[in-house]
Amino acid sequence: MGALSWLNKLNVFWSCAGLFLVVMILSLFATSHRDPHWVFTNYQNRTGFDNPYYVFILGMVGATYTLFGKFAGPLVTDYKAIDSSNDWYSLGAECSASMSEETENADITSPMAMVTSITTAWFFGLIYLLVLLFSIQDMESVLTTTFNLPVTQVFMARRGWNTIDDCILNPDDSVPVLLWDNVAYSVFKVDRTHPTHRSSRGGGIPYHQALQRLNTQQIPGNAVIATCIITCCIVLPYPLSDLFFEIIISAATITVYVTYAVVLGCKYFVGIGKGRFHLGPLSKPITIIGFIWSLFAVIAFTFPTCWPIDLVNANYAGPALCVVILLSYAVASSSSPTTTLH
Repeated sequence: MGALSWLNKLNVFWSCAGLFLVVMILSLFATSHRDPHWVFTNYQNRTGFDNPYYVFILGMVGATYTLFGKFAGPLVTDYKAIDSSNDWYSLGAECSASMSEETENADITSPMAMVTSITTAWFFGLIYLLVLLFSIQDMESVLTTTFNLPVTQVFMARRGWNTIDDCILNPDDSVPVLLWDNVAYSVFKVDRTHPTHRSSRGGGIPYHQALQRLNTQQIPGNAVIATCIITCCIVLPYPLSDLFFEIIISAATITVYVTYAVVLGCKYFVGIGKGRFHLGPLSKPITIIGFIWSLFAVIAFTFPTCWPIDLVNANYAGPALCVVILLSYAVASSSSPTTTLH
């Protein structure tokens, strides 16, 4: 447990230090910087759609995506092509919520941590995006890069490198980014273990008896291992098929926002008594905005993002979600108690 505590402190430190180093590297070593007029007003539509309102909706989809670069790359505005700060908003808030059971005075400290995580992540994410935008050397090379992560192209153009090996072999660039990425992945893995363990204790997932078991150190080791295995199974198709990977991520993203919509809808329409920590008169407007945004995200994420549509750029999020719903219904129906009516 002492090692885990030390690792957690290291994660917190490097999350801040890594961002600071990345910002400094991009700011100090860029051969040139974009002017503010270009950063805040430049607009490019490469979707193939002419309707500006539809294109605007596609641009908003980038703010709902859980992975950066893949889906948002060909979308509307320049910043969408390199938007990687969206993870910070949801991940920070969800990590705080997941730790409620282990927190003293959770009805106060947990919501405070959630609000603080969202505001802090928004602030630092905005700084990160602005630095990336000001550091872009050639927008065309970023949008047409052969790398799956357009952000990599920004780093490489900053130093005049042509291959990914040049970036990896230079520790001043690769080490901060790799450490930062691994820290974020570790935090994410711990965060995903919590709902697995909670669901297993309630019998809501298969093999719940094994997954809820604690080891000698009072850690749900089976839940941790199962979470890692499932994550690897999801990531493994990525090198083999981008299309298959995007189908999985699309369905997962929509499912997340469906969950948000259900919770916020219950909060607004059913009503839940206020706890010791609440947002006062802002509580209801924020709930309404969050509910509408969640519904918008679920609907907008099923729209096609490029024209003309083919097998490669088609959006399979809708069909994938239907498959998930049908499979969930089949599993629930087969395991639910039944009663014979006479």
